[in-house]
Amino acid sequence: MYAEISEQPLDAARIVSLAGDDRSGAVVTFTGIVRNHDAGHAVIAIDYSAHPQADLILRKLVTQYGAREGVHGVAAVHRTGHVTVGEIAMVVSVSAEHRRQAFDAACDLVDSVKATLPVWKCQWLADGSHEWTGLSRKTL
Repeated sequence: MYAEISEQPLDAARIVSLAGDDRSGAVVTFTGIVRNHDAGHAVIAIDYSAHPQADLILRKLVTQYGAREGVHGVAAVHRTGHVTVGEIAMVVSVSAEHRRQAFDAACDLVDSVKATLPVWKCQWLADGSHEWTGLSRKTL
C-alpha cells in the first residue's frame, strides 16, 4: 500500500508498479489530467493546495480500500503546486485478484479522494482570472 501527496510531477508508471502484486490478475489505474476547460471556462493551470494532514488522510483511504476482499495492492498519489493543462494531477492504481474487484476499489477510492481529501484547487483561467473550487465540501 502506498500513498503520497507530492509537489513533484507524477510518474504514472512508477505509481502503477507500486500497486503490483503477483497474486493479482488485474491492475486498474486512474490517471487524472488537468483539462483545458471547466464549467464553460477555458483553464490554463491549477494550483493545488493541501492541508498538512492530507498525507495521513490519503494513507487511511488507501488502507481502507486495500482491505477489500481480493485487493492486494493500492497506490495513490495526488499532486500539489502548479499543474498545467495536460499534466497529471492524481494517479490511483489498484491490483486485485479479479477485474471487478480492482475496478470497484479504484473507482470508489477516486470518489472518496475527490470528496474528502483536503486538497483544494485554484483554477487559472485563460482570461487571467482565477477561481477556487471544492472549498466547502472538504473539512477535517
